[in-house]
Amino acid sequence: MEPEFAPQYSPKERRRRLLLHVVVGALLSAAVYWWVLPRFRLFSADAPCEAIFGVPGSTVLIYGAFVGAPLAAAILIVLLTARQSIETIATRRYPPPGRKVYRRVKIKKGWQAIAIALIPAMFITYLCVLSSQGLARAAEMARETRQSAECGTSSNKQSAGDRPATQRDRR
Repeated sequence: MEPEFAPQYSPKERRRRLLLHVVVGALLSAAVYWWVLPRFRLFSADAPCEAIFGVPGSTVLIYGAFVGAPLAAAILIVLLTARQSIETIATRRYPPPGRKVYRRVKIKKGWQAIAIALIPAMFITYLCVLSSQGLARAAEMARETRQSAECGTSSNKQSAGDRPATQRDRR
């Protein structure tokens, strides 16, 4: 019996999809480089002394790194793979019927298809566990940061001549 292969995109469709992904990726990269990163650098320099909705900025940054980043990655994986995984499990066929592929892919059926469909679920589970473990570490780091922050409160106030020059003062 001859193996069955999934339908492929034509060369014209492949080029069009590649061009679309390159353009969208370049626009996102430019936005991050010229808009997000400069604002992030300015905010992170004084994060312990700034507040967002009453929460210290350093706490927001720490929780964002240890909890938010893994959760954001898990949500992105869900958004990108959930539909295909559900279709694969429902039809017990990978790739699902009607789905085109970029290269020659042998159609898998039965338990092999279900195993392939569950791979993204394993990554999502790992990222959620990583995020939950990050909660404890982030809480500890946020507490340490709050205790060591010197933000010019009434007990810590120094005159401009007594304190060392910061990055903002030098500009």
